[in-house]
Amino acid sequence: MDELKKLKNVFRNIEVYNAGIPKFTRNFTRDGIISAILMNNAKMLKNQLCFCALNQGSKKNPITGEEPGKIFHEYPEVIFEKRENLSTKFNACDTTALFIIGHKKYLELTNDKTLFENQRENIQKAAEYIEKHLQKGLFTENPKFAGAKKFALKVTYWKDSVLINRKEGEPNYPAVFTLAHIQNMRAMKYASELFKSKRLKENYIQMKKALEKLWDYKLGSFYIAIDKIGAIRGISSDMLHILYYLEKNEITKEKINEILKNAKILETKIGYSTLDPNIANKIENGYHSRTVWPFEQAIIYEGAKKFRLKKIMEISSRIIKYLDTNSEIFKLENGSFQKGGCDPQLWTIAAKEYFKRQKINS
Repeated sequence: MDELKKLKNVFRNIEVYNAGIPKFTRNFTRDGIISAILMNNAKMLKNQLCFCALNQGSKKNPITGEEPGKIFHEYPEVIFEKRENLSTKFNACDTTALFIIGHKKYLELTNDKTLFENQRENIQKAAEYIEKHLQKGLFTENPKFAGAKKFALKVTYWKDSVLINRKEGEPNYPAVFTLAHIQNMRAMKYASELFKSKRLKENYIQMKKALEKLWDYKLGSFYIAIDKIGAIRGISSDMLHILYYLEKNEITKEKINEILKNAKILETKIGYSTLDPNIANKIENGYHSRTVWPFEQAIIYEGAKKFRLKKIMEISSRIIKYLDTNSEIFKLENGSFQKGGCDPQLWTIAAKEYFKRQKINS
């Protein structure tokens, strides 16, 4: 796969992949683990997990956002001069969860417990990181956990450019990002199973109960986030993305039906857009608001398949016809979608491989 070879890199004698060319010629935990999972690529996943363990946080660092047990966001880091020379290295609240989820997937793919045994301590520290962030069952993000006043990035889950309905797109910490809460909840359950831990299982149960606090009964969707000011409401692709990480006993049929109803506003000819266009058109930065992401369509499709939501599967799989490219995103401009971002982009390549495996057009 020539495009994949372009992204190959070696850091500290471990072969991993950069996220994209030309803008993201660095290794991102999130991109690496999700891509390996979508591709069912055990070698890629193992190498990424090894690299994550090698660079796992060990102390508090207000410059990088490092915390004990935390898994890095990107390597090498980027320094933002306009953000008080803060570093992006540990600016992610979902990567630690993905590290544990990645280990679960690796076991499923290989049935090889060697990697788990070799990284047992790393996984334990990752679970402890999640545990320390729990407040009344909610996975809570706050730069104060790293001894900092703010992060280099405004937002620390995957839509890390801006947060809607907040001044300059930045939450008023502490904040709970619903998607990140659910990713960390999934990781906590997996960790409890891996270690046969009653304490970690109880954490998972409390996180599951806390999901109720994140549901917007007026809108019929999950909140995008809740911060110090209050709930951040809006129809976004997060509510579909979330289904990939949820199990059937963690959400009611009534809530699923509400999500199905609200998803209509996100439909496009190439899949699901990231945000309600009525809100998105008011945001200057359209990177995570007026776009369709190929990798997210694969995530949405897999979640919908689990819940047998044929309509969601049909819409998200529309992206297949437009994957004659490895572009990072499709941007909505002047009423039509144009290729944008990096090309090649790692998790777009992964999405293409994922959809080939589904044999939707056969």
